[in-house]
Amino acid sequence: MASAKRHIISKHLFIVLATGLISCGVSDEIKQYAATETYPNDTKLESVTEKKALIVVAHDDDMCAMSGTMSKLNNNGWEIGIVSFSQTPERDNAQIQACKNILDTVIFVQLKPEEIRNDNENSKPRYSAFPKANFNTVFNIKTIEKNYLEIIRNFNPAVIFTLDNEIGAYGHPEHVLISQMVLDWAEKKIIHPQYIYQSVYTPHMQESIMQRHSERMKSWGYPSDEWEKAKKTYDIQGLPMPDVQINITSEAEQKMAYLRSYNERERKTIGFYVPEFEKYPAEKYFAVFDREFYRVFSYQK
Repeated sequence: MASAKRHIISKHLFIVLATGLISCGVSDEIKQYAATETYPNDTKLESVTEKKALIVVAHDDDMCAMSGTMSKLNNNGWEIGIVSFSQTPERDNAQIQACKNILDTVIFVQLKPEEIRNDNENSKPRYSAFPKANFNTVFNIKTIEKNYLEIIRNFNPAVIFTLDNEIGAYGHPEHVLISQMVLDWAEKKIIHPQYIYQSVYTPHMQESIMQRHSERMKSWGYPSDEWEKAKKTYDIQGLPMPDVQINITSEAEQKMAYLRSYNERERKTIGFYVPEFEKYPAEKYFAVFDREFYRVFSYQK
Protein backbone atom coordinates (compact mmCIF):
# COMPACT_ATOMS: atom_id res chain seq x y z
CA MET A 1 0.00 0.00 0.00
CA ALA A 2 2.78 2.42 0.99
CA SER A 3 4.70 1.49 -2.15
CA ALA A 4 1.65 2.12 -4.34
CA LYS A 5 1.07 5.45 -2.63
CA ARG A 6 4.70 6.46 -3.21
CA HIS A 7 4.31 5.47 -6.87
CA ILE A 8 1.23 7.70 -7.23
CA ILE A 9 3.00 10.62 -5.54
CA SER A 10 6.09 10.11 -7.71
CA LYS A 11 3.94 9.99 -10.83
CA HIS A 12 2.15 13.17 -9.77
CA LEU A 13 5.46 14.96 -9.10
CA PHE A 14 6.75 13.86 -12.50
CA ILE A 15 3.71 15.34 -14.21
CA VAL A 16 4.07 18.60 -12.29
CA LEU A 17 7.79 18.83 -13.11
CA ALA A 18 7.22 17.92 -16.74
CA THR A 19 4.52 20.56 -17.03
CA GLY A 20 6.87 23.11 -15.52
CA LEU A 21 9.60 22.21 -18.00
CA ILE A 22 7.20 22.46 -20.91
CA SER A 23 6.04 25.84 -19.66
CA CYS A 24 9.64 27.05 -19.50
CA GLY A 25 10.16 25.80 -23.04
CA VAL A 26 7.09 27.65 -24.24
CA SER A 27 8.33 30.87 -22.68
CA ASP A 28 11.80 30.38 -24.13
CA GLU A 29 10.36 29.75 -27.58
CA ILE A 30 8.44 33.02 -27.76
CA LYS A 31 10.68 35.08 -25.50
CA GLN A 32 13.17 35.56 -28.34
CA TYR A 33 10.65 37.89 -30.01
CA ALA A 34 9.76 39.95 -26.94
CA ALA A 35 11.24 43.32 -26.05
CA THR A 36 14.61 43.27 -24.32
CA GLU A 37 14.58 47.05 -23.91
CA THR A 38 12.92 49.15 -21.22
CA TYR A 39 11.36 52.60 -21.66
CA PRO A 40 9.70 55.06 -19.26
CA ASN A 41 6.25 54.03 -18.11
CA ASP A 42 3.60 56.26 -19.63
CA THR A 43 2.11 58.92 -17.32
CA LYS A 44 0.53 61.28 -19.85
CA LEU A 45 -2.69 59.33 -20.29
CA GLU A 46 -3.32 59.52 -16.54
CA SER A 47 -3.34 63.32 -16.80
CA VAL A 48 -6.02 63.48 -19.50
CA THR A 49 -9.29 64.71 -18.00
CA GLU A 50 -11.54 64.14 -21.01
CA LYS A 51 -11.10 60.40 -21.34
CA LYS A 52 -11.88 60.00 -25.01
CA ALA A 53 -9.62 58.29 -27.54
CA LEU A 54 -9.91 57.40 -31.22
CA ILE A 55 -7.80 54.83 -33.06
CA VAL A 56 -7.26 56.08 -36.61
CA VAL A 57 -5.90 53.38 -38.92
CA ALA A 58 -6.28 52.08 -42.45
CA HIS A 59 -7.33 48.51 -41.69
CA ASP A 60 -9.34 46.73 -39.03
CA ASP A 61 -6.45 44.66 -37.65
CA ASP A 62 -3.96 47.56 -37.47
CA MET A 63 -4.66 48.02 -33.76
CA CYS A 64 -3.34 44.60 -32.70
CA ALA A 65 -0.21 45.95 -31.04
CA MET A 66 -2.23 48.52 -29.07
CA SER A 67 -5.28 46.42 -28.16
CA GLY A 68 -4.07 45.78 -24.60
CA THR A 69 -3.84 49.53 -24.02
CA MET A 70 -7.33 50.01 -25.42
CA SER A 71 -8.73 47.39 -23.07
CA LYS A 72 -6.92 48.95 -20.12
CA LEU A 73 -8.18 52.45 -20.90
CA ASN A 74 -11.70 51.22 -21.54
CA ASN A 75 -11.74 49.44 -18.19
CA ASN A 76 -10.65 52.74 -16.62
CA GLY A 77 -13.64 54.61 -17.98
CA TRP A 78 -12.36 55.86 -21.32
CA GLU A 79 -14.66 56.14 -24.31
CA ILE A 80 -12.80 54.59 -27.22
CA GLY A 81 -13.57 54.34 -30.91
CA ILE A 82 -11.77 53.01 -33.97
CA VAL A 83 -12.04 54.12 -37.60
CA SER A 84 -10.66 52.25 -40.59
CA PHE A 85 -11.51 51.54 -44.22
CA SER A 86 -14.45 49.18 -44.68
CA GLN A 87 -13.55 45.74 -46.02
CA THR A 88 -16.16 43.06 -46.84
CA PRO A 89 -19.41 42.82 -44.84
CA GLU A 90 -18.16 39.57 -43.28
CA ARG A 91 -14.83 41.09 -42.28
CA ASP A 92 -16.42 44.30 -40.99
CA ASN A 93 -18.74 42.25 -38.81
CA ALA A 94 -15.75 40.25 -37.52
CA GLN A 95 -14.10 43.54 -36.57
CA ILE A 96 -17.19 44.65 -34.65
CA GLN A 97 -17.29 41.35 -32.78
CA ALA A 98 -13.55 41.43 -32.04
CA CYS A 99 -13.71 44.95 -30.61
CA LYS A 100 -16.87 44.67 -28.53
CA ASN A 101 -15.11 43.92 -25.23
CA ILE A 102 -12.26 46.44 -25.48
CA LEU A 103 -13.80 49.59 -26.94
CA ASP A 104 -17.10 51.34 -27.57
CA THR A 105 -17.47 52.39 -31.21
CA VAL A 106 -16.38 50.84 -34.51
CA ILE A 107 -16.57 53.19 -37.51
CA PHE A 108 -15.88 52.36 -41.15
CA VAL A 109 -14.94 54.69 -43.99
CA GLN A 110 -17.12 53.41 -46.80
CA LEU A 111 -14.90 53.74 -49.87
CA LYS A 112 -14.41 51.25 -52.69
CA PRO A 113 -10.83 50.20 -53.54
CA GLU A 114 -10.89 52.35 -56.68
CA GLU A 115 -11.98 55.34 -54.59
CA ILE A 116 -8.95 54.88 -52.35
CA ARG A 117 -6.24 54.12 -54.91
CA ASN A 118 -5.57 54.54 -58.62
CA ASP A 119 -3.26 51.53 -58.97
CA ASN A 120 -5.70 48.69 -58.44
CA GLU A 121 -4.63 47.01 -61.70
CA ASN A 122 -1.06 46.87 -60.41
CA SER A 123 0.15 43.31 -59.94
CA LYS A 124 2.12 44.19 -56.80
CA PRO A 125 0.47 43.51 -53.43
CA ARG A 126 -1.24 46.52 -51.87
CA TYR A 127 1.12 46.30 -48.90
CA SER A 128 4.22 46.85 -51.06
CA ALA A 129 5.99 50.07 -50.18
CA PHE A 130 6.40 52.85 -52.72
CA PRO A 131 7.92 56.34 -52.35
CA LYS A 132 5.97 58.98 -50.47
CA ALA A 133 6.55 61.26 -53.47
CA ASN A 134 4.08 59.07 -55.38
CA PHE A 135 1.32 59.18 -52.76
CA ASN A 136 -0.45 62.11 -54.43
CA THR A 137 -0.82 60.25 -57.71
CA VAL A 138 -1.57 56.78 -56.31
CA PHE A 139 -4.02 57.77 -53.57
CA ASN A 140 -7.21 59.79 -53.93
CA ILE A 141 -6.07 61.87 -51.01
CA LYS A 142 -8.83 64.49 -51.01
CA THR A 143 -11.54 61.80 -50.89
CA ILE A 144 -9.75 59.93 -48.09
CA GLU A 145 -9.10 63.10 -46.10
CA LYS A 146 -12.71 64.26 -46.37
CA ASN A 147 -14.07 61.00 -44.96
CA TYR A 148 -11.55 60.59 -42.14
CA LEU A 149 -11.58 64.22 -41.09
CA GLU A 150 -15.35 64.29 -40.70
CA ILE A 151 -15.24 61.25 -38.41
CA ILE A 152 -12.37 62.60 -36.30
CA ARG A 153 -14.06 65.97 -35.86
CA ASN A 154 -17.38 64.37 -34.91
CA PHE A 155 -15.70 62.09 -32.35
CA ASN A 156 -13.45 64.90 -31.07
CA PRO A 157 -10.88 62.71 -29.25
CA ALA A 158 -8.50 64.01 -26.61
CA VAL A 159 -6.02 61.31 -27.68
CA ILE A 160 -5.49 59.70 -31.09
CA PHE A 161 -3.76 56.36 -31.54
CA THR A 162 -2.24 55.46 -34.92
CA LEU A 163 0.58 53.45 -36.44
CA ASP A 164 3.81 55.28 -37.17
CA ASN A 165 4.04 57.65 -40.15
CA GLU A 166 7.55 56.62 -41.23
CA ILE A 167 7.22 52.97 -42.25
CA GLY A 168 3.68 52.14 -41.14
CA ALA A 169 4.71 49.21 -38.92
CA TYR A 170 6.13 47.10 -41.77
CA GLY A 171 5.98 49.21 -44.92
CA HIS A 172 2.31 49.27 -45.95
CA PRO A 173 1.80 52.61 -47.76
CA GLU A 174 -1.81 52.91 -46.59
CA HIS A 175 -0.58 52.77 -42.98
CA VAL A 176 1.94 55.51 -43.69
CA LEU A 177 -0.64 57.68 -45.48
CA ILE A 178 -3.24 57.60 -42.70
CA SER A 179 -0.74 58.16 -39.90
CA GLN A 180 0.96 61.03 -41.73
CA MET A 181 -2.40 62.59 -42.52
CA VAL A 182 -3.40 62.62 -38.83
CA LEU A 183 -0.03 64.04 -37.78
CA ASP A 184 -0.23 66.81 -40.39
CA TRP A 185 -3.72 67.80 -39.27
CA ALA A 186 -2.63 68.03 -35.65
CA GLU A 187 0.44 70.10 -36.56
CA LYS A 188 -1.74 72.49 -38.59
CA LYS A 189 -4.37 72.60 -35.81
CA ILE A 190 -7.07 71.26 -38.12
CA ILE A 191 -7.79 68.71 -35.38
CA HIS A 192 -7.09 69.26 -31.68
CA PRO A 193 -5.91 66.15 -29.80
CA GLN A 194 -3.83 66.61 -26.67
CA TYR A 195 -1.65 63.67 -27.70
CA ILE A 196 -1.01 61.36 -30.62
CA TYR A 197 0.30 57.91 -29.67
CA GLN A 198 1.98 55.98 -32.48
CA SER A 199 2.17 52.25 -31.88
CA VAL A 200 5.71 50.94 -32.49
CA TYR A 201 7.91 47.96 -31.73
CA THR A 202 11.28 48.13 -29.99
CA PRO A 203 14.42 47.59 -32.10
CA HIS A 204 14.82 44.03 -30.83
CA MET A 205 11.19 43.18 -31.51
CA GLN A 206 11.19 44.49 -35.07
CA GLU A 207 14.49 42.81 -35.90
CA SER A 208 13.55 39.40 -34.52
CA ILE A 209 9.92 39.40 -35.67
CA MET A 210 10.65 40.65 -39.19
CA GLN A 211 13.51 38.13 -39.53
CA ARG A 212 11.08 35.37 -38.58
CA HIS A 213 8.53 36.71 -41.06
CA SER A 214 11.09 36.86 -43.89
CA GLU A 215 12.21 33.29 -43.25
CA ARG A 216 8.63 32.04 -43.22
CA MET A 217 7.78 33.86 -46.46
CA LYS A 218 10.86 32.39 -48.14
CA SER A 219 9.95 28.86 -47.00
CA TRP A 220 6.48 29.33 -48.53
CA GLY A 221 7.88 30.45 -51.87
CA TYR A 222 7.00 34.15 -51.49
CA PRO A 223 9.29 37.21 -51.69
CA SER A 224 11.17 37.50 -48.41
CA ASP A 225 12.72 40.95 -48.80
CA GLU A 226 9.67 43.23 -48.41
CA TRP A 227 10.91 44.58 -45.05
CA GLU A 228 14.32 45.49 -46.43
CA LYS A 229 12.73 47.01 -49.52
CA ALA A 230 10.38 49.09 -47.35
CA LYS A 231 13.27 50.49 -45.31
CA LYS A 232 15.10 51.46 -48.51
CA THR A 233 11.96 52.92 -50.08
CA TYR A 234 11.26 55.18 -47.12
CA ASP A 235 14.99 55.77 -46.50
CA ILE A 236 14.89 54.80 -42.82
CA GLN A 237 16.49 52.18 -40.57
CA GLY A 238 13.20 50.85 -39.20
CA LEU A 239 10.37 51.92 -36.93
CA PRO A 240 10.71 55.07 -34.84
CA MET A 241 12.02 54.58 -31.33
CA PRO A 242 9.45 54.29 -28.53
CA ASP A 243 9.08 57.08 -25.98
CA VAL A 244 7.01 55.13 -23.46
CA GLN A 245 5.77 51.68 -22.54
CA ILE A 246 2.44 50.56 -21.09
CA ASN A 247 2.17 47.34 -19.09
CA ILE A 248 -0.81 45.28 -20.29
CA THR A 249 -0.54 42.06 -18.26
CA SER A 250 -3.82 42.89 -16.52
CA GLU A 251 -5.50 42.79 -19.95
CA ALA A 252 -4.10 39.41 -21.05
CA GLU A 253 -7.44 37.64 -21.36
CA GLN A 254 -9.11 40.57 -23.09
CA LYS A 255 -6.29 41.07 -25.57
CA MET A 256 -6.09 37.38 -26.42
CA ALA A 257 -9.86 37.23 -26.89
CA TYR A 258 -9.61 40.21 -29.24
CA LEU A 259 -6.83 38.64 -31.32
CA ARG A 260 -8.62 35.29 -31.55
CA SER A 261 -11.96 36.83 -32.49
CA TYR A 262 -10.89 37.56 -36.05
CA ASN A 263 -11.57 35.37 -39.05
CA GLU A 264 -8.94 32.76 -39.91
CA ARG A 265 -7.36 34.85 -42.70
CA GLU A 266 -6.87 37.86 -40.45
CA ARG A 267 -5.56 35.67 -37.60
CA LYS A 268 -2.86 34.36 -39.93
CA THR A 269 -1.87 37.91 -40.83
CA ILE A 270 -1.83 38.91 -37.16
CA GLY A 271 0.33 35.86 -36.45
CA PHE A 272 3.07 37.29 -38.67
CA TYR A 273 3.57 40.16 -36.22
CA VAL A 274 2.27 38.68 -32.96
CA PRO A 275 4.24 35.41 -33.10
CA GLU A 276 2.51 32.16 -32.11
CA PHE A 277 -0.24 33.88 -30.14
CA GLU A 278 -2.75 31.13 -30.89
CA LYS A 279 -0.57 28.41 -29.36
CA TYR A 280 -0.51 29.56 -25.75
CA PRO A 281 -2.79 30.62 -22.89
CA ALA A 282 -3.27 34.36 -22.55
CA GLU A 283 -1.70 34.61 -19.11
CA LYS A 284 1.48 32.84 -20.18
CA TYR A 285 1.79 34.63 -23.52
CA PHE A 286 1.32 38.12 -22.14
CA ALA A 287 3.62 37.46 -19.23
CA VAL A 288 6.27 37.53 -21.98
CA PHE A 289 4.77 40.17 -24.27
CA ASP A 290 3.81 42.24 -21.26
CA ARG A 291 4.17 45.77 -22.65
CA GLU A 292 3.00 47.90 -25.57
CA PHE A 293 5.20 50.68 -26.91
CA TYR A 294 4.50 54.15 -28.31
CA ARG A 295 6.07 57.22 -29.80
CA VAL A 296 4.18 60.19 -28.37
CA PHE A 297 3.46 63.62 -29.83
CA SER A 298 2.19 66.28 -27.44
CA TYR A 299 -0.06 69.19 -28.37
CA GLN A 300 -0.56 70.51 -24.86
CA LYS A 301 -0.71 74.31 -24.57
